[in-house]
Amino acid sequence: MINNVDNLDQLREIIAREPRVVVLDFYANWCTPCQLLTPLLIDMEKFFLNKCLVIQINVERYPRIADAFGIVAMPTICFFYNNTFWKELTLTGAEIGTIYQNVNILLTMHDDGVPKPKRALRNNPEKSLDSVDYNKYYDS
Repeated sequence: MINNVDNLDQLREIIAREPRVVVLDFYANWCTPCQLLTPLLIDMEKFFLNKCLVIQINVERYPRIADAFGIVAMPTICFFYNNTFWKELTLTGAEIGTIYQNVNILLTMHDDGVPKPKRALRNNPEKSLDSVDYNKYYDS
């Protein structure tokens, strides 16, 4: 876990060279859900065995970084993979199960950004890949 990113340029540099899924945790010291989420994020890093990196950004200490992402509530969790910001996966709130799910989705992506279905077409061969709801097909 990294919690000493000083500016947006440094953050961009870390994200650009990082091969793992990067999870940005925007937090405030006074935020109780943020405090409860921190040890869970540490456990999540261990669970994914060096396949994800959590970076904590204190919104009061680094407001310019928070402003760059449009952060208005804490905790807010953002996801990057392959130097791409996955805005549609951004979460507000301490939903650790959804955070795990989003990391898993990113780790199981093809190079073209499409999730690899585990069982998506097994029972519905007539469906195209575009019409499959991938979330219900991921193995736990």
